[in-house]
Amino acid sequence: MKINGLIKKARWENISCCCGKDVKDSFPIKECLHCKFNQCWKSVPQQNFKINRPEMKNGKPTGKTITREIKEITLVRGDRFQDVIGWNM
Repeated sequence: MKINGLIKKARWENISCCCGKDVKDSFPIKECLHCKFNQCWKSVPQQNFKINRPEMKNGKPTGKTITREIKEITLVRGDRFQDVIGWNM
């Protein structure tokens, strides 16, 4: 998988985790930016994957599906913390 928009170390990685040892002091109950941004990073696919989409003819579906393998994505990052907001195929 080719991932466009990778950077060596994003700003959010310098934020220390503020989660405690107790469950009530941990993310997602407690607001911890490091854990929140880390969870977003973990949602980015790291390997090729396949999607199914309907085959279209003249703007109408034909009833058949087309399978496409995604081999490259581009990250969408936030400005302030360089966190992953999403990704495009």
